[in-house]
Amino acid sequence: MPFSRPRAERGAAAVEFALVVPLLLAVVFSIIDLGFAINRYTVLNNATREGVRAASLSASSSEVDAVVNDSLTDLDGKVTVQVTCETPLGGACGSWDGDHTAGGVAVVTATYEHAWLTPMGKALSSSLTLSKTSKMRIE
Repeated sequence: MPFSRPRAERGAAAVEFALVVPLLLAVVFSIIDLGFAINRYTVLNNATREGVRAASLSASSSEVDAVVNDSLTDLDGKVTVQVTCETPLGGACGSWDGDHTAGGVAVVTATYEHAWLTPMGKALSSSLTLSKTSKMRIE
């Protein structure tokens, strides 16, 4: 004998499905957006490490900027790169190109505006600002 629901419960599964699907989609979209943002942050982290490595070898600020931007070829959007330094005693330098000295610390900061992929992220904000700073001793 096949299973049959009572006449009053025939639409219950459709109603339950309609209630659960929006929550399930919100979770899936959030996971996608968060995963993509973490990926972009990791790419930005690696790019700043490449840039600070070049800076620690006394590259100019334009060369450091080029190294960072070359590492970020798969990011769409604008990336802002700032190169600064600290003196061997821990104070701030005036400008990178004129004031960095051996024994000091090179500081490279990159900032990227990450655009959300799904409607869930766009409902929270239009974009997410990702920023990473890396430091390395100047040789």
